[in-house]
Amino acid sequence: MALLQTEAILSPEGTSNAGNYHLAPRRFTTLDGVRLGLLGNSKLNADAVLLAIGDLLKERYALKSVYVRSKPNFGKPAPDEIVEDMLDNSDVIVTGVGD
Repeated sequence: MALLQTEAILSPEGTSNAGNYHLAPRRFTTLDGVRLGLLGNSKLNADAVLLAIGDLLKERYALKSVYVRSKPNFGKPAPDEIVEDMLDNSDVIVTGVGD
């Protein structure tokens, strides 16, 4: 008895019907002079990863400031107060997850 049926062999290359998409217009052409916002999701390591990204961006660009906040719960959207606070204190926001 064969363990593997070989009636169909699938290519791992796959195919795609996806079209070409264009990025939305960018407000900034560089991060020099921007206020960077870092929004963690309160998972383990999320803040550490985002702080490392912030440090890397500070080395590469002349950021005006770095503003850091965390969501109180990773399973829910950020509360409106945090979103408004981030918008008031940031020009560009990086958010991410960590485990």
